[in-house]
Amino acid sequence: MADTEKSQLEEMLMCPVCQDIFKDPRQLPCGHSLCMGCLENMMDHFSDAPFRCPDCRTNFGQIMGVQKNYALANIADDFRENRRRRAEQTKNVYCDFCSERKTMAIKTCLKCEVSLCKEHVRDHLELPVFTGHPMVRPLGDLLERKCPQHNDEVLRYYCNASRRYICTVCTLESKQHNVATEAFTVLRRQLTDFMDQHFTMIREQITESTDSVRKLQEDIQREKRKVNPANSCLNSVTVVLLCLWFIVLYYAYNFSVENQTLAEALDKQQSRVHHIYSTIAELLVDHPMMSHKPPETEDKGFLMLDLDTASPFLGVSADLQSVERVKAKLDYPSSTNRFDEAPQVLSAQCFSSGTHVWEVQAEGYWDIAVSYKSIQRKSKDSSAFGNNAESWSLTHNGEGELFARHNRRKTALSGTLQSSRVAVIVNFEKGNITFTAVESTITQLHEFRAELTQPVCLGLGLYHMDPPSRASIVRAS
Repeated sequence: MADTEKSQLEEMLMCPVCQDIFKDPRQLPCGHSLCMGCLENMMDHFSDAPFRCPDCRTNFGQIMGVQKNYALANIADDFRENRRRRAEQTKNVYCDFCSERKTMAIKTCLKCEVSLCKEHVRDHLELPVFTGHPMVRPLGDLLERKCPQHNDEVLRYYCNASRRYICTVCTLESKQHNVATEAFTVLRRQLTDFMDQHFTMIREQITESTDSVRKLQEDIQREKRKVNPANSCLNSVTVVLLCLWFIVLYYAYNFSVENQTLAEALDKQQSRVHHIYSTIAELLVDHPMMSHKPPETEDKGFLMLDLDTASPFLGVSADLQSVERVKAKLDYPSSTNRFDEAPQVLSAQCFSSGTHVWEVQAEGYWDIAVSYKSIQRKSKDSSAFGNNAESWSLTHNGEGELFARHNRRKTALSGTLQSSRVAVIVNFEKGNITFTAVESTITQLHEFRAELTQPVCLGLGLYHMDPPSRASIVRAS
């Protein structure tokens, strides 16, 4: 299907004269386009005869106006570049089973994540056990297609909502989240309707009671004209007090009954919501695809991000474990704790004693920092991690260079990151703040010596927007 679409697109981007992808296309008055070079050659060839469109044969005479088709030119250049990249990726893809010699692969299995030559691909095509294994053209960038959240899964689907490719586990998690959201919306609407109905009944009862009191007052006025004037005042006051007392007792009883009814209804709705979420959690746990989840991510939840401190240029995930730099400013409520200028966020939990280890996975241009909670929030320069005495940071500029910063002092580091994971170790007793790379072996990147006098938090700063910088809390202990 994809090859068919590519061939159709290639036909639409083909010049009718040179039968190649458009180069600097020019649009004729009839709407058809051709390359600038082809147009000049045709004009030179038919200098004495009227010019005709090679597609529709429309006659334009000796003089005509043409203009560059910018949209078509951009599409053609992008298609040509993508075709070149695909050719480079498939040019040197070798079979993973031919260990003694290099044999060119003809197919790649997305499920087994291996490339196969003509001889070794037979089993995938003939044996029933390999039914359902998707076979595609040879892929040289298979490792780059791994999901950053689920390392054992390959990116297979395109998500229109997030505008990125996702794996099978991400698709399942998104589907279950949507089901839970819809269930919560339905339950909230039912509870709101139930509350509105009962409040309407109470309002009607109050109106009826008011009418009864008004009628009673009219009756009292009529009786006052009939009785002795000396006793009328005392009798009227007694009757009114008795009526008010009965009214208070009536509404007190109704209020207690309605309150009990609403409390029972709310308990039932909460039980239903809890049951639905429990069912969804069981489905997620029992689903066979979840067994591919890396064990590192199962320890999430000990440390969460504080949404009240997040910059309007940072998007925080629903589980408060991940954050991403965004282009458009988000509509966060104003807060004295929020970073207004610097694109940063602090963790919700802060610590003042013991030894703590926080493991973070980050990509792009980022800061991973240890910061006092008293750090400034409203200045772009003095609020940045490492530009003050309240924070210690490790900076990655997106090009492989690392820097350690504290109190406006910037130190270039000789080490490099082979992976995207960094561990932060804070030891209050020794006064050490250590940044290490989490790879096949633990490599120390930099160590600060500091006398920690206040509770410290984990801080994350993200700077590049295209591609967006991201960071996630993988583990905390």
